[in-house]
Amino acid sequence: MAEFNELIRNFDKIRDYIRDFYIYGFKSRTDFTHKSARTYDNERRRIESYMGEYMKWDYSKSGKTAFISMDCAKVPVNPLYAAWKSKAFTANDIMLHFYILDIMNVSETLSLEDLTDRICGRSGQTFEIQTVRNKCREYAAMGMLEVEKRGKVFFYKRSAKTLETLAAIAPNLPEAVKFFQGSALFGEIGSFILDENQIKNDRFSFQHNYVAHTLEDGILLELLSCIRKGEAIAFVNYSEKRKSTSTIEGIPLKILISASTGRRYLCLYRVYQRRFTTYRLDHIKSVTPMGECPEIMEYREKLQKNIDRVWGVGFGGRSRLEVICMKLYIREGQEDFILERIRREGKGGELLRLEPDIYLYTKEVYDASEISPWIKTFTGRIIQLEGTNDAVISRFYNDIDRMKAIYGIEGSTWNYSQKSTDVITP
Repeated sequence: MAEFNELIRNFDKIRDYIRDFYIYGFKSRTDFTHKSARTYDNERRRIESYMGEYMKWDYSKSGKTAFISMDCAKVPVNPLYAAWKSKAFTANDIMLHFYILDIMNVSETLSLEDLTDRICGRSGQTFEIQTVRNKCREYAAMGMLEVEKRGKVFFYKRSAKTLETLAAIAPNLPEAVKFFQGSALFGEIGSFILDENQIKNDRFSFQHNYVAHTLEDGILLELLSCIRKGEAIAFVNYSEKRKSTSTIEGIPLKILISASTGRRYLCLYRVYQRRFTTYRLDHIKSVTPMGECPEIMEYREKLQKNIDRVWGVGFGGRSRLEVICMKLYIREGQEDFILERIRREGKGGELLRLEPDIYLYTKEVYDASEISPWIKTFTGRIIQLEGTNDAVISRFYNDIDRMKAIYGIEGSTWNYSQKSTDVITP
């Protein structure tokens, strides 16, 4: 029988559960089929201990559903960071943590033998030197200890690079940490620093604060490490549509973020298919490095040549480019800010003046469906819209017709019988 424990050893388990049941799925207890109902109750209680006031409940036909509800613009610290702070530990972990940091100081350097003797003398317990060595290596890798090798012996001392020391040099450093703990730059690290120094974020809030990103930050770190080293990878990807997992291999090149949804994607070059593909980070289960890729610079240059034709994050299902042409009515001298907006947001598309107050915007993209939301922001100014993707053009005019029907305006905008596939030419 699964027993409840607030601490966790496997973060992937809690990440999938929070995402599927509390962020995306809005599932009920009856939808949990992986293990027993007791396991569901344990996971629910654990998440409630993390989220506290942000947990909400509702009732539907399938039963009681729990979900996370918050105004992300008013959250001083991402509450999902608590999941990263709940890693299980042993009795030796917690005892050595306090004894090592208490005995060590920035002025005295100790060998492993001396440090082990002092810990045993102060605690009244016997610790193996290998156990102390492993903990010191872990803290040295984190920057908490400094290590020096003299001959064959390693000596350790407490690192002077603490927040207090740095804050003395840069008085505004705590404010910087408050700001960046809400971003991918610091994230959980910034939250840990604030907690360690008993500092509260009382200054900053973010309008577009995608708190769920922290659930995939572990995967993001592994991917960025492989991108930096130029390594090929194999990763396990979960398909929401097929409800199954598959292993995918390729060359990771870039992390893309959707401006419309906030989701993060891995841009991968699949060598055997000879094409770029993107995968959602929250669907990636695990990442395995496969060694350095000798052709990494070639793939990076190829991506750089093609990235300006990606409107959002997708490269489309076909290799050929799709063309979108939008003819607009813009009053010159009165609405020049519209022209400036198109130049600023149009991602390199061509803007031509056909005649007074009439302009033509043309853009080549891999997936024309991604540009549709931006095009619709010009509704009321669009004289004509054409392109090589008939489905996107038809969907636009169908939406206009539906909107006219809602407001009781007669007449169809789109003539299906005389639909033209020719691209507008000036």
